[in-house]
Amino acid sequence: MEQSKSIDLSVIIVSYNVEHFLHLCLESVYAAINNINAEIIVIDNASADNSVEMMRKKFPSTRVISNADNLGFGKANNKAAKLAKGRYICILNPDTIVSQKTFEEFIQFHEANPTIGISGPQMIDGTGQFLLESKRGLPTIKAAVFKSLGLFRLSSRFFGQYYNLSLPQNQNGKTDVLAGAFMFIRKRLYDQLEGFDENFFMYGEDIEISHRSLKLGYTNFYFSQSKVIHFKGESTPKNKAYEKRFFNAMSYYYNKNFSHNWLLNSIFITGSYLFSKFKRVASSRRDKTSPILVTDWTLVSKNPKLFKNVKMNMFPGIKHCQNLLEVLQVKPKKLMGIVFDMRTTQWSEVINFMQVHQTRYVYKFISVDNKRIIGSSDVLSRGSGAVIPNTKKKSKTSIV
Repeated sequence: MEQSKSIDLSVIIVSYNVEHFLHLCLESVYAAINNINAEIIVIDNASADNSVEMMRKKFPSTRVISNADNLGFGKANNKAAKLAKGRYICILNPDTIVSQKTFEEFIQFHEANPTIGISGPQMIDGTGQFLLESKRGLPTIKAAVFKSLGLFRLSSRFFGQYYNLSLPQNQNGKTDVLAGAFMFIRKRLYDQLEGFDENFFMYGEDIEISHRSLKLGYTNFYFSQSKVIHFKGESTPKNKAYEKRFFNAMSYYYNKNFSHNWLLNSIFITGSYLFSKFKRVASSRRDKTSPILVTDWTLVSKNPKLFKNVKMNMFPGIKHCQNLLEVLQVKPKKLMGIVFDMRTTQWSEVINFMQVHQTRYVYKFISVDNKRIIGSSDVLSRGSGAVIPNTKKKSKTSIV
């Protein structure tokens, strides 16, 4: 389809069974396109939850494509990209949060740098910790071995190629690989690359398309000053299904790009699989310890009605603060949880606060419509979401 000159950006989100995260993500995206001619395309991979109905009711201007089957990440993005009309495309995960100026910053950056291929932001997880996959080098055999063995933690200079550790976290710079959770790219380059390689179902697509961008002579770039929350960084299950898909993807990638080293590739992939399996078993044994529970909660909100509702239905002992300065004056005896009312607080404020304090707090987030809450009740639990009850009787609703 021919591109429309009136649209600057097409935000493409592939979604699968993450209704509450998707709702929060779309709220942040719509706030970020206020000053941009943009379209939002969500392609749903046969979700069993209420995602499609939610979007059509809450975000009617979103273009929703509902697949009958799960097409996988790359194929679904390519399907949506064929319909995209923007000069730029942002590939975005549904479990991400962007700030109000995120897209404006990336458009301005690409306009000023025509040789940039794919760019991406600094990502933090739901605890405020930096996600190393925000910037990576090509996973050569050497780099991947150092990463698999964890040697990059010993010396970033000698063993840090996989996560491009020579480039500081808070410094803009060239990087080989960007994460598929947020990829910013010109539409014409996406078309020139023919999108993602659809032989990948999930995992590895971002590495492969980044590699092809480099082969065309473009520079891929880590744009550290733009910060994004990626909840999946803390909740991706490292189970048998993940291992199988990941190593099948990497096997395909290595054979496609480094076929002359097929024997070395096979040895590495097999060894990495066995080592990863060993780490998963060891990790599962450690995770059997009791989770760290949060008993002290504080709501950051200027809405007394919301505070009353949350206190009655979810957190009976919750405290109330009007802003983040008041939060810092609270001196909890134990680990404290903060619930952000996103009608009151800007995402840029939240992201900066989380980065400064990181694991000092546990975080939850209430959507702008004040009807949904997402987060984790302890540092070991996977993130999840729930609808906030709006009843006078105390509810049994809980969120882990």
